[in-house]
Amino acid sequence: MAILDLSAPISYEFSSHAPVADIVAVHGIRGSGLEAWTDTASGILWLRDLFPHQRYNVRVLIYHYNAEAFSSLGNSSADRILPFANSLVAELCADRQLVGASKRPIIFVCHGFGGLLVKRALAFSSTRRAQAVEHLRSVFISTYGIIFLGTPHNGVRKESLLLLHQHSLFDKLGPSQSVLNLLKGSEMLQEITDQFAPLMKRFAIYNFWEQRRTKLSDLSTYVVEEESAAPAWDDAERCGIYATHDGMIKFLGVHDQGYRVVLETLARYIATAPALIQLRWDKDVETLEHERQLEAENLMKPPLRYLISDNGKKPNRNEWFIVPRCSSTYFTGRRLYAEVVREKLGPVNHLDEANRHKICVIYGLGVSGKTQFCLRYAEDNKSRYWGVFWIDGSSEENAETNFASLGQQMGKGATFTGGMHWLSQCTKPWLLVIDNADDPEMDVSKCFPVGGSGHILITTRNPGVEIYATVGHIRFGGMDPADAVSLLLKTAFPQDESPSPKSDSRQTAQKIASELGYLALALANAGTSIRRNIYTLEMYLRHYLGHRKEMITSKSISTAYEANIITTWEIPFRRIASRESIEYRDAVDLIHISAFMHFDSISEVVFLRPWDGITNRARIHGSSGVTQNGSEWDEGSRFRLRTALSILYNYSIIDHDSKKGVLSLHPVVQRWAKDRLCEAEQKRWLSAATAVLAQCISPLMEASGQRFRRSLLPHIEACLRGLKELYGQVFAENGLWKRARTYQLAVLEFRTKKLGKFDTLTIQAQCSLAQSNFNLFEIAPCILAQRDILETHWYARPSFADWMIWPPWKPEHIPCCVTLSDLTLSLWFAGKLDLSKRAGERAVTGLTKRLGPDDPLTLTAMFNLARTYHHLGEQRASRGLLVDVLKKRKRLFGPNHLDTLMTRNELGMSFCVANESLPVAERMVSNVVTARKKLLGEEHAYTLWSMIDLARILTLRLRPHEAITMLEKVVPILRRTLGEAHLGMSMAKANLTQAYIRAERWTEAETLLDDLLDTIPKNHPDSIVAMLGYIYVRTATGRMEEAEKECLRVLDVIAKEKILSANSSRTLAIVEQLSSIYVKQERWNDLEALKIKYPSIDPSGKKQFNIWLV
Repeated sequence: MAILDLSAPISYEFSSHAPVADIVAVHGIRGSGLEAWTDTASGILWLRDLFPHQRYNVRVLIYHYNAEAFSSLGNSSADRILPFANSLVAELCADRQLVGASKRPIIFVCHGFGGLLVKRALAFSSTRRAQAVEHLRSVFISTYGIIFLGTPHNGVRKESLLLLHQHSLFDKLGPSQSVLNLLKGSEMLQEITDQFAPLMKRFAIYNFWEQRRTKLSDLSTYVVEEESAAPAWDDAERCGIYATHDGMIKFLGVHDQGYRVVLETLARYIATAPALIQLRWDKDVETLEHERQLEAENLMKPPLRYLISDNGKKPNRNEWFIVPRCSSTYFTGRRLYAEVVREKLGPVNHLDEANRHKICVIYGLGVSGKTQFCLRYAEDNKSRYWGVFWIDGSSEENAETNFASLGQQMGKGATFTGGMHWLSQCTKPWLLVIDNADDPEMDVSKCFPVGGSGHILITTRNPGVEIYATVGHIRFGGMDPADAVSLLLKTAFPQDESPSPKSDSRQTAQKIASELGYLALALANAGTSIRRNIYTLEMYLRHYLGHRKEMITSKSISTAYEANIITTWEIPFRRIASRESIEYRDAVDLIHISAFMHFDSISEVVFLRPWDGITNRARIHGSSGVTQNGSEWDEGSRFRLRTALSILYNYSIIDHDSKKGVLSLHPVVQRWAKDRLCEAEQKRWLSAATAVLAQCISPLMEASGQRFRRSLLPHIEACLRGLKELYGQVFAENGLWKRARTYQLAVLEFRTKKLGKFDTLTIQAQCSLAQSNFNLFEIAPCILAQRDILETHWYARPSFADWMIWPPWKPEHIPCCVTLSDLTLSLWFAGKLDLSKRAGERAVTGLTKRLGPDDPLTLTAMFNLARTYHHLGEQRASRGLLVDVLKKRKRLFGPNHLDTLMTRNELGMSFCVANESLPVAERMVSNVVTARKKLLGEEHAYTLWSMIDLARILTLRLRPHEAITMLEKVVPILRRTLGEAHLGMSMAKANLTQAYIRAERWTEAETLLDDLLDTIPKNHPDSIVAMLGYIYVRTATGRMEEAEKECLRVLDVIAKEKILSANSSRTLAIVEQLSSIYVKQERWNDLEALKIKYPSIDPSGKKQFNIWLV
C-alpha cells in the first residue's frame, strides 16, 4: 500500500503557497495504482495530465492498495474491509502529518469498491476519539467532499459478480467470499451503510454511474447499475457517464463526456472547502477538550460497588426444562457472548429498576448460530433456573400454540391465556427463550408474561426487535475466526483430542472458514462433509468453490450467506442422492417430504402411521421407498426410518433429537430443499407431504390424540399454504379468476397472520389477489388493495438510503414503483385518468432510474402509462411509448410472448382510435387473436377481448355485419364465464351497439344501450360514451326533443361531477350532437350561445369528432 503524489516534484512543505486541499483518488478492485486511472492506448492519466492542479493549488494523491489481497480466496478476516480502511486512514494521516497538512481539506475521488473503502475508512476515523489515537480522526474532520464513480453502494447483481469472476483477478473456481460480499443485501454492505449513513450529511457527495455495458465473452452487463451507483440520496448530486465501468475513470481529453462535470465539481469543492473545514476543526477541538475534562472528573470519583452475581456453585434448582432439542455436539465458541448475556441478565430473582423482566435481544444473520447459542446457554445455565421454557416466535400463531402446550402441560388448559397466566404467576426464577422472532409486524411483547420473576432471551433476524430489550442487545455475525477454525476442525475430526491441530491443517481450515464467511451452520456442514470422507480437508475448498460457483447462478440464491449455507448442504446431499441403496433413497424421500412441512419439530410419529393411503393416492417412487411400506410399520420399517434419519443427521442435513423423536431443518436449508425441485416435482412432493399428514389424523378424532394433532398444526398450515397458492396460480393462469380468488384470499389471510403485513410473501399474495380482482373487473377492491400495498412499501423501504430522497413522501424504490405501475392500470379502468397519469409517470420515472429503460418492469409501467395517455387523447405520447415497448418486448421475449401480444393489440387500437392505418390495425389485432387462441384457448378472457377490439375495427372499416357476427358469438361466452355485470361484458356490448348503429339496426342498438346504462357506474367516463350512443340513436330516428334533453342533461352532469374536462373529445362529441340538432331546427341563437360556452366546436357545423372513435 502506498500514496503517490502526482503533484511532485513541486514541494509545498510548510510553504506560504501550500495547497488549499488534497485530492485523494482511490481505485477499485478491477485495477490498481496508476494503471486504474490511465488509458492504456494513449497513456493519459487524467489526474496528472488533464487536471490543472497547479491552477487550483491542490495536491493530487493516488492511494494504491493490493486489490488482489482483498479478493483472493481464503485470505480474509471476519471484517474483510476494515484492515484496508485502517491502512488508508493511517497512511493518509502519516503523509499529511509529515508535510504539516493534517487540517487541510480532503476531497476523495473513488472508483468502484474504492468508494466502499472510503466510506468504511471515514466511519473508522470518526470513532477515533481516545487521546492516543485522536490524530486518526483528522481524516474524518478534514473530508469535505466525495466523488463516487461507479461505487456499488447497494451492491451488484450476480451477473456482475460473474463478470468480476472472469476478470484476471479470479480463477476458474469463482469469486471469493470477499467479492461475494459485494452482492446486493450482503451483511458487509449493510454494515457500511449503517456506519456511513449518520455521517453523510457532513459531506458534499456526487454519484456517477456508467452508461455503457461491459462486455466479456458472451457476457454484457453494467458492472454497477444506476440504482446502486447513484441512489436517490437527499442533497447528493448524480450524473451518468457514457463509458464502461473501467472506462469511466479514463478521460482522454478535456472535452470527454463526463470530464467537464467532474472538473466543475472539483473546482467547486476546492473553492468552498477551506472555510468550512476550518470551522469543523475549531468546533471539534472544543468538543474533545470537554470530553477530556469529563474523563478526568470520572477518574477522581470513587469506584462503584457492583452486586456480586450468583456465579458460585449452587445446587441444581431446575424442575422444568422444556426446549425443542439439545444443542449440537459440535457447538463451539461464543464463550464471550455467553458471559456477556449472563452479565446483562444478572442474578436470578431480580427484575430491572423499573420492575420489568430482564430482556436481552440477540439479532443477526439467519445462519449465525443464534438458536444453537441459546440452546447451549439454556443447558449451561439450567441449574440457575427453576424452569426453562422455549417459544417458537416465527409467527404469532406458533407462539400461541407453544403457550397453549405449556398451559396444557401445567394443567391450566390448552390455551394461550392458560400458558401465559401460569408463567405469570410463577414466583420462582425462570428463563424464557423466544426463538426466530423475525416478523416485523408481530408484537413480541405479547409473549412477555405480565408477572413472575424471569429472564427473557429473544433471537431474531430483525434488528428492530431490539426496542424490546431492557438490558441490551447483541449482534451475531460470522464467528470469531479462531472459533470458526476450531468448530470446523472439531466437526471434521471429532476423535482428534489434540488441543492444537497441526499448523498446516489449521492454515487450510482458516482458508475454508474464511470462504464460508465464518458462518456456524456452513462450518458445521463443511466439517461433516470432511468427516464423512466426501472430500479431504485439503481438497474441500477447491470442490466447494466449484459447487458455489454453480449455486450462485440459481435464481433462489441472492446473498453471499445463502450461497455459502446452501453449497455446504448441497455437497453432502448430492452424495446421498447418488447412492442406489434403499436407505439412502429413503433419506432423500424424507427430505423432500419435510421440505413442505414446518421446518421445526417434525415428529418421527408422523412417519410411523398407516401408509396405505399414501401408496394408493400418491405414488412417490417407481419402487418401494420409506413412504411406501405396508399398512402398518413393523420393526423392520422402524429400522428403515431410523436408518434414513441417521444418514441425514450424520451428514448434517437435519438436526435429529433421537430422545425426543423430532427432526428439524434450518429454514434456509428447507427453502433450498424445495427450490431445487422443478415445478412438477414440487407438486408431487407437496401432494406426498399432504398425504403423510392426512394419514396421521384418525377419522374418529380420539381425545387421546389431541395433543399429537396439535403438534401437526404448523405442518398442516405449511402444506395448506403451498396447496392454496399452487391452486390459485393454476386457476389464475387459465383465466378462472373467481376460483383463483378463493384460494388467494385464504393464502393472504394465512400469510398476514403467520408472516405479518410487511413480509415479502404476504405482499406477493396481496398483489396476486389484486390482479385477480382486476381481471374480474372488480376495480374498487383492486384499487383498495393496491393502495394498501403502496402504503406498506412506503413504510417498508429496503434501505436507509431510500428514506434519504426528497421529497421523502414520494419514494422511488422498486417495489413502490411497481405498485404505482399496477395502480396506473387500475385507475385507468376506474376512469380516474388524471390520477392514473400521475401514478404512471412516477412509476416510469422511478423504474427507469432504478432499473433502466429496457427492464421488463419498466416496460410494463410504460405500457400502462401509454393506455392512460391514449384515453386522455394524448395520442402522440401514447403511440411513442407503445412503439418503444413493442420493439423491446419483441427483442426480449419474442413476437408471441403474451406481453408482446398485449402491446401489439394496444398499438393496433391506437391506430383505430386515431382513425389511421385501419388495415394495419386490423392486421395487427387479427394476428393477436390468432396467437392468443393458440396460446390461451378460444374462451380465455384475453382472447375474447382481442376479438372485441377486432370487431370495433371492422365496424370502423364499414363491415358492421362481420363485427356483429363475431360479437354475437363472444357475448354468450362472456356471460357464461365472467357474468353479466363484468366490465368485459360492457365492452362487448358497447362495441356491438356501435356495429348495430352502423348497420342501422336501431332497435337492437337501443336495447343494448339501455342495458349498458344500467350496468356502467354513473361516475365512470364510459357512461358518457353509452349516453353518446343513446343520443345518436335518438337523433338518427328523428326523436330530436329527447336527444336534446339527454345532451343537456349529460353536459350538466359532466360539468358538476367533473367526470370529463370541457375540452375532452367525448364532451365535445356531445356538444356537436347538440349543435347538429340546433342547426336542423334553425335555432341560431341557441347555437351561438353553445359556441360561446364551447369555442372549440367548428362554427361551420362540420363535425370534428368521430362518434365511432370517442
